[in-house]
Amino acid sequence: MAYFLRQEKKNKGIYLQMYESYWDRDKKQPRSRSIKAFGYVHELVSESVPDPVEYYKEYVRQENDRRSALFEEETRPRAFAEVQEIYAGHMLFSSLLDKLDVRETIEILSSPRQFQFDMYDLISQLIYSRIINPTSKARTAACVFPHLYRGVSLSADQIYDGCEFIGASYKKYIELFNHSYELLYKRDFSKVFFDCTNYYFEIDLPCEDKQKGPSKENRKEPIIGQALLLDSDLIPLGMHMYPGNESEKPYIRQTVEEMKSRYKVSGKTVRVADKGLNCARNIYAAVKEANDGYIFSKSIHGKGLEEKEKMWLILENEENVFTDYHDGNGDLAFRLKSCVDTFTYEFKEEDPETGEETRISFSVKERRIVSYNPSLAVKQRAEIMKQVEKASGFTTYKKLASEELGDAAKYVSFINTDKAGNRVRPTVLINREKVDEDLKYAGYNLIVTSELQMSPLQVYSTCHSLWKIEESFRITKSYLDARPVYLQKKETIYCHFLICYLSLFLLRVLEIKCFNNRLNAYDLIEFARDFRLVKKGDGTLINISKNQALNERIKKLTGLSNLDALYLTEGEVEKLFRNCLDFVC
Repeated sequence: MAYFLRQEKKNKGIYLQMYESYWDRDKKQPRSRSIKAFGYVHELVSESVPDPVEYYKEYVRQENDRRSALFEEETRPRAFAEVQEIYAGHMLFSSLLDKLDVRETIEILSSPRQFQFDMYDLISQLIYSRIINPTSKARTAACVFPHLYRGVSLSADQIYDGCEFIGASYKKYIELFNHSYELLYKRDFSKVFFDCTNYYFEIDLPCEDKQKGPSKENRKEPIIGQALLLDSDLIPLGMHMYPGNESEKPYIRQTVEEMKSRYKVSGKTVRVADKGLNCARNIYAAVKEANDGYIFSKSIHGKGLEEKEKMWLILENEENVFTDYHDGNGDLAFRLKSCVDTFTYEFKEEDPETGEETRISFSVKERRIVSYNPSLAVKQRAEIMKQVEKASGFTTYKKLASEELGDAAKYVSFINTDKAGNRVRPTVLINREKVDEDLKYAGYNLIVTSELQMSPLQVYSTCHSLWKIEESFRITKSYLDARPVYLQKKETIYCHFLICYLSLFLLRVLEIKCFNNRLNAYDLIEFARDFRLVKKGDGTLINISKNQALNERIKKLTGLSNLDALYLTEGEVEKLFRNCLDFVC
């Protein structure tokens, strides 16, 4: 089929995506699916892209031409009987998997089914393929597995059968990798970082765990939720999949409790999460039920904060002193102030047997920390004024005005009566009080914690580390292509997300533990995709990798002397894979 540019009208404006039309063999009808999302038209406008619609129409046309050329290239008669180009950049991941030594346990787990293939080969090659060339399982079997150095040929049917088996008990594989990891590196459970995301599915009706709920991408399709847990070193520790129509708030309790039970954690654990998971029930579970601690960010907008607390945010006097922190150039980076007080919370708990609700009230002594970031303030003020400018264009009432305004709707009021109370033609007015309030609090954030012994700077730095879990979701969605998901069964879908999780896990271990943050996850992905070899036919392989600067960096860090060599023998490539073993110890 072909690609086309879809222009979808949403709350925030026109949203551009590249779609692919294809023939559904099961339903025997043409269908379409999203391939790549570009964004909202008004957000894409720039000096280089004055007209995003025309720009991306041309982009889609070029992609169609590239696809046609690729198809012609793939179907062209070949002079060679075997695959010539080889992916070899997964050597670091292969070495780490060897060190983790999970093969035997995986084979034991799969032994009851008596598969006619090695389950370890399937899992490891799915991880390599997800990092090197993420695509559908059928295309992975046909176009990626045959190109992997040390790769084993597996059919699409074998992949689907294996994925269904793995997905039915995906938590066992997470536990296996965690157990093997702890034999190499001791886990630090003193702090855990938690967050949730979701993935939408382009289906019409909800099915199994694919249920309609609040999508992170503001989509209307059914979604599946994913909870992710990181340890103190910011290494992935656990993953939990759940139906898209369920609240994400209970899963921080469930995931942490499961972690402490599985790994026999008896000490205190500080739970770190963002404002979306900050609720009275989670605070109660942490300090009253588990004797743990917590660090949450707290919303300064809406009903979550009283007016006197909002006033305290920006108050500065002899009793409320901000401490300034500067960057290396001497410029103001951020400001902090804090207070310690006792705060009261309450929530309703439903008895699972009788269904009766009980109101629970409790008090906890907290440190509350206000941070002000001037760079964040500039960014947020610009976003506010952009929304106000959008809202200002709605000078007359429209039937779907609030939907067309999107997030800017909070800055307008719809008036349909005059001062005497008589009904008049509806008009739109800018809510200046709301605009002024948001501008006043731009750049401010509030953090609450039970850890009174921690300094405000320590709490701020710990909470700031949540960016790592947000980056993990970004890597999973953007670089590992966690969606679109070309699967239908619940078990195979869960296996797909397990492979994405294990890929992220290996990336983080290499980045944080092996390379000590001297290489980041993006560098590792780039190296895995770039380092390729071509068989010359006489036992020699030609190194066709392009990123020589990255090769040189990895060469210095690992001592792999032949990374930048043009000609390599089979023995030298084997040596590259073997020598990585010493490096990852």
